[in-house]
Amino acid sequence: MKRIILAFFGSAVCVVALASVLVHPSGPVKAVRSSKPLLAGADVDPQVLALLEKSCQNCHSENTEWPFYSYIAPMSWLVESDVAQARNHMNLSHWDEYSVEQKQEILGRIGAVARSGEMPPARYTAIHTNAKLSPAERDQLYAWSHLERHRLKTVTPSPMGAGL
Repeated sequence: MKRIILAFFGSAVCVVALASVLVHPSGPVKAVRSSKPLLAGADVDPQVLALLEKSCQNCHSENTEWPFYSYIAPMSWLVESDVAQARNHMNLSHWDEYSVEQKQEILGRIGAVARSGEMPPARYTAIHTNAKLSPAERDQLYAWSHLERHRLKTVTPSPMGAGL
């Protein structure tokens, strides 16, 4: 009887382990990769781009560097969920696909969360200490987002069918 219980328990553990590797509640987040540069079409200073790559790219783009623990459930589920949610809020790999209005809205949020210290979140920077932003870096991101937002206000979308 003891052997049956141990065999059942061992089988259950194997099934759960296998399922945890195959099941991705947030969908195929890791399968999506992009060859596009971050913020394609935006006017971005190289220093600001470096800050965005350092502190934002892992969650808010399709250029994510997946750490080893992101392949081990249940931690993988948490990481994949966080990245999926972050990409839904703002995906820097699809910048050129956003409308001018969407870009302005996103830039406003970037400036606000950078200045307030809300992003990158503490639970991310606890593990990824290099992603922390100094007060000067936060100000730099805020200033860029403010300037880019104003630059976009001068951009007028071309009317449908223009140039045909």
